[in-house]
Amino acid sequence: MKSLVILISTLIIIAMSTLNAQTVDTYYFSKIVNLPFEEASDKVKASLAEQQFGIVTEVDMHEKFIEKGIDANAKPYRLLGACNPKLAYETVNAEENIGLFLPCKVIVKYIDENTTEIVMIDPSKVMSMLGNEALNKPAEIVTKHFKEALENL
Repeated sequence: MKSLVILISTLIIIAMSTLNAQTVDTYYFSKIVNLPFEEASDKVKASLAEQQFGIVTEVDMHEKFIEKGIDANAKPYRLLGACNPKLAYETVNAEENIGLFLPCKVIVKYIDENTTEIVMIDPSKVMSMLGNEALNKPAEIVTKHFKEALENL
């Protein structure tokens, strides 16, 4: 029995080590743009607005890091919370605790002075993990619009 527990634990550790979020593109999609950080941030907001998404939260994580003395050399890293109220309402009606995942996250990451990466959550992947089929359709719609917004950058 003890060796079975060790075997299962080892297999879990091996499986988890293969799920590196930086290399496995499973729950997000991204695009690198040849734009300075602030310009890229403005463009992604405009592109999301064209897809009927407003930005309801905006947090400059790099400033928070610096404020807390964590890293004085923090590179710009902005979290945007994108929301389409109609689709958000549908998801809340389908799963009342879905607010833990709302608004949908978009990251604007500084690469260098003329290069920025835009990273968007893939709602279809995340919602499918919850096992509530009523979330699939709104998640697919958000995913489609997010991909279009990213392509339009």
